[in-house]
Amino acid sequence: MQFKLTKELLLALREWIAEGKDSAIAQAIADAHPADIAELLNELRRDEAVYIFKILEETHAAEVLLELDDDVRENLLASLTSREIAEELIENFDSDDAADVIAELPEQKQEEVIALLEDKEQANDIIDLMTYEEGTAGALMGSELIKVNQNWSVTQAIREMRKQAEDIDNIYTIYVVDDQDHIMGTLSVKYMLFHVSSLRSAIRDLFKQTSVRSVTTSTPAEEVARIMEKYDLVVLPVVDDEGCL
Repeated sequence: MQFKLTKELLLALREWIAEGKDSAIAQAIADAHPADIAELLNELRRDEAVYIFKILEETHAAEVLLELDDDVRENLLASLTSREIAEELIENFDSDDAADVIAELPEQKQEEVIALLEDKEQANDIIDLMTYEEGTAGALMGSELIKVNQNWSVTQAIREMRKQAEDIDNIYTIYVVDDQDHIMGTLSVKYMLFHVSSLRSAIRDLFKQTSVRSVTTSTPAEEVARIMEKYDLVVLPVVDDEGCL
């Protein structure tokens, strides 16, 4: 059944919160989209929103948090401990969303959350992303991507791609780079699977070296949006001042 926010549902939820009926609340919102749950929490009092938010499964809660109004998200984050934010939320975010959420916290709490992250690579990525100026490609970008070196064999490329893909939900592009991490082109997995003659083949023999459209970390967000819209891009690589991915 499609979820619908009604006055009757709000009244029922408030009664269940007062009575501590967590199972009834969970069942009522079980099929709701994160945006619908966010709309619901936006309508509740702070204590009520916090109560329902803490019932949500971790991955669902992370998705809901990103959909909330700024003031409601701020209140929810203030109600959580640094450990709860680190373990139940941040670890379920991509690096760019994690950096945005942590940036909303007081400075001391930012440091506590980052220190509590078990994935130190994720922690380092978040720290790096938070150094970029707001409103630039550097502040918008995520660190999750798939890249292979042009000198790798197909076997090594597949092995490395599997490692990189562990933290990525959707793979849109595989970038081919040189030893200095300059983008040389993109690789088609379909072509690699159906046209490779040997697993020993080098990646450089499986892709056509082309100029890949990219932006720098300092490119304004408005320009990033314009480029993606104009060229109908799903993803847009970001490079540093030396042209490295």
